[in-house]
Amino acid sequence: MKREFTLVLDGVEYPVVAEGTAVTVNGRPFVVEMAPDGSVLVDGIAYRVALEEERAVVEGRPYAMKVSGLRVTAAAPAPPTPSATAPAAASAGAVLAIMPGKITRVLVQPGQRVKAGDPVCVLEAMKMENELHAKQDGVVKAVHVRPGDDVEKDRVLVEIG
Repeated sequence: MKREFTLVLDGVEYPVVAEGTAVTVNGRPFVVEMAPDGSVLVDGIAYRVALEEERAVVEGRPYAMKVSGLRVTAAAPAPPTPSATAPAAASAGAVLAIMPGKITRVLVQPGQRVKAGDPVCVLEAMKMENELHAKQDGVVKAVHVRPGDDVEKDRVLVEIG
């Protein structure tokens, strides 16, 4: 069953088309599924999400939310507990997107040793390339992006442990 609606998050409108697990937001396709632990998988990356009547809480961060053009039942489940597979935005080794943009290069891979200050990926935003660096010495636990991915501010890009 195909559903089309408009989602407004923090005052920004996003046209959405959903059919099964295929979801297109603002013309960009995603695969969205529910994980057994209650988290939401977006293109295979787990996020803790709780929906309330006029608010969505994603990875602990609240967003004002409105949906138009679709009937929504607001029966919000309790936020799921963090899973071992969910990216930990608060972890000391998480490298986050500093602003919305596009990943142009990924410079590390899981299992690779890095030192604090080593470049891990390049984010293009506002026609400038921003090299993002490891905040600590360690081993790359996970890489959550690939070249060409559009990312929002504060998205976990790389985890270092």
